[in-house]
Amino acid sequence: MKLRPRTFTCLALAGYLCAPQQADARGVFGPPAPPGTAATPATAPQPAPAPVSATEPGPAVTPVDPHEPASPVDDGEHESTVSLVDVFALLKKKSPRYKVYEADVEVAKADVVAARVLPNPVLQLAMLYLNVGFNQNGVATYYANATLPLLVAGQRRMRVKTANAGVRSAEAGRELNYHELAHEARSVFVEMQADQARLSTYDSAVADLARLQALIAARRASGVETDYDILRIDVEAAAWKARRVEEEAAARDAAGRLGVIVGVPDWNPRAEGALETIGVRGKGDTLWREVERTQPAVVAAMRNEAYSSQLIDLAKRERWPVPSITIGTVAIQNYYSISTQAGITVPLPVFDWGQGLMARAKANNRRARLEKEVVVATSHAELKRALRLLAHHRHALVSFDSEIVAKLPGLARMAEDSFRAGEAQLIDLIDATRTRFEIELTRIDMLEHVVQAEIDVLAITGRIESKDGG
Repeated sequence: MKLRPRTFTCLALAGYLCAPQQADARGVFGPPAPPGTAATPATAPQPAPAPVSATEPGPAVTPVDPHEPASPVDDGEHESTVSLVDVFALLKKKSPRYKVYEADVEVAKADVVAARVLPNPVLQLAMLYLNVGFNQNGVATYYANATLPLLVAGQRRMRVKTANAGVRSAEAGRELNYHELAHEARSVFVEMQADQARLSTYDSAVADLARLQALIAARRASGVETDYDILRIDVEAAAWKARRVEEEAAARDAAGRLGVIVGVPDWNPRAEGALETIGVRGKGDTLWREVERTQPAVVAAMRNEAYSSQLIDLAKRERWPVPSITIGTVAIQNYYSISTQAGITVPLPVFDWGQGLMARAKANNRRARLEKEVVVATSHAELKRALRLLAHHRHALVSFDSEIVAKLPGLARMAEDSFRAGEAQLIDLIDATRTRFEIELTRIDMLEHVVQAEIDVLAITGRIESKDGG
């Protein structure tokens, strides 16, 4: 949670007043700028098109080769650049959660292997031995029988068919889970881009305030400004430096959460590219026809319903009794005679004729059908909600740009010119500088809301990996 600027100002003022005046002013924010020179903050690198989130500038990073997504994570804590394509590739290669989803498919495929297996024959060996009395067959009689169950009702073929339907259902579930995982990762990726944009704005604010510090220090040396003016500009600069440190912590936290999602907890990447809108377009009714075909939740619900229907067909086949044929031989000791025997064994469905199995299969099918109806209705409602939210955020951003951002270019120049001409006080100049950068930060927040709303629409329409709104 970001503290308000007013809170940072109070904290910075308290720290400044409590610090010994004769001590070296070097602290976590670096030494103050000497009079007449533009101070460079210690925590902020020189203004650059896309400053990294580290406190101190590090070595130049090399963009990741999209064909080798594992390379960004080889350096551990070392910062690296990662693209959205790399994030999706890493999810499938390293994410422990995705590996669990793949394991579910392997379990379903194992059921196919089990369904193809024929029942084992049964071998029976027995001996009848005479202990007391007389037996005309002799002292011992030997039996050897082999029994083979026969799936005469097509149970094996139906088991394989049902298991294949289970594989398709598991694959659809894997795609659904991956889709949700990719949605989460892309949202964090956009959050990282927004944090980097805010860090760049904080760098510009700190640099501008450092320039004002040098200006006020020069005017103080000329007797124009007072010690209070020096204190006031120093407090303002310290407050913005503290806010930058907090934003840097938020950026590192977002990078760490992305590392956890992709399965590399000690990763500290930097998001590639600038924060910009995707360009999602379309109406609810038009997109809904596509959602019914591509939305992973709807597809998974339909596959699950088909699998439950196949379970009913399997239950009908499993109701049939499985006969067994028996072939064997009998050897008796007397006169050394050997006989052959053959027979068939058929279970009689008197009490259990599959009524429990059928009831369970039908109940599962009814539940799967209801789940599909819920998913379809929910997805339709979510699509309309996401489109309304996107339109709201997009309208707010357009209005903000036209009514406020368009007036910013001249604000800083007019405030500084008025201050130099003596028509404005230092507090007016500080307020104009603060307002300008607060507006820039607000616009970044609003732009992030638009992009996140676009990602929600892409997720609902089943196109979370899409690079544009088409």
